[in-house]
Amino acid sequence: MSKLQIILEHIKKEFKKGNLNLGKILRSDFGIDISASYLNLNLRNPILIAPGPLSQTISQIKRAAKSGYGGMVLKSVVGEDKDGNASMKALRKRSTFARWVYDDEGNPIFHWNGGLDLRSLEDYLSFARKAFKIGKKENFPLIESFLCHLPKDVNEEWRIEEWEYTTKKLVEAAHVLYGDSPVILEIDFCPFLKREKLAVEKAAVLRWYREIPRLIKEVSSNVHIVPKLLNLDFGLDFQIEMAKAAKEGNADGVVIANRFFRRYVSKDTGEAYFTAHGGRELRVLNQKQIQEVRKILDIPISATGGTYSGRHVAEYLKIGAQNVQVLTYVMKKGFERAFEDLMFNTKDGFVTLILKEKINN
Repeated sequence: MSKLQIILEHIKKEFKKGNLNLGKILRSDFGIDISASYLNLNLRNPILIAPGPLSQTISQIKRAAKSGYGGMVLKSVVGEDKDGNASMKALRKRSTFARWVYDDEGNPIFHWNGGLDLRSLEDYLSFARKAFKIGKKENFPLIESFLCHLPKDVNEEWRIEEWEYTTKKLVEAAHVLYGDSPVILEIDFCPFLKREKLAVEKAAVLRWYREIPRLIKEVSSNVHIVPKLLNLDFGLDFQIEMAKAAKEGNADGVVIANRFFRRYVSKDTGEAYFTAHGGRELRVLNQKQIQEVRKILDIPISATGGTYSGRHVAEYLKIGAQNVQVLTYVMKKGFERAFEDLMFNTKDGFVTLILKEKINN
């Protein structure tokens, strides 16, 4: 058994004893620091569960915390005004199909036709309040994600009441975890905006990124706003324009970037359908976007997309991301197995790669 294998087995053994502070083990035994951050939140490691099917119940939060992840972004909720009106309620769509496909590397990609959280804002807030109590108890950072009214063009007025009321309620729900620190709110510009024929006009899209952070900060001064970039079909230059617009709008960070939405044709059956799509292609494009954004903007970046190994996590961090959000790989493998593989895989686990470099040096 090699020196690396002996060390890895020791770390895994200690970790599986129930000592969830993997970072403490690595610091004390090997002088390695894997801590990370999401703006003002300290993370025990850089791997977060992204918003989606695995971040919508209390049991999932407990399981993710116990498995060792650095934190979680709760499934995105559709905002409302005080009377319960929700202009984006079309995004509360229950999925009628779900299937696995694979990219050219053999990585799994999840296809479905659902949307954001199905719950009303009132029901979601009941969940969120419980979630943040768990997050406080387990020292497990949680982040809310939401979306309210979006003007279809540059002349349509904002339904400001939705943004005001939802922001206020989300900040209140998160107070137990954040205390006096700014509450992080992600804005989920999700792929299904293309399905709803909303993300079609360039000027309107740029307006969203430029005006929403300011609009929210007029409601609460104690928030950090992090819009998620859409992956549209207007080329890399426009992707960078969205990031620039977010920065101009006083966003505190950006998530780069959401999945594609496109027509997919099954190689096996010839069936064609429209779906959100990720995989290797998404990772390559998102990494290019991060590199380009880092050249021109001083803005924190949370990376996401096509992450199937600790090596992919390391790649995102190396080019300037603060942290990395994963979902599909965890859906396929399960919380525990995915985390262990992302960290300790003997070929390309995140901790394995750090140890290899340390031993070689």
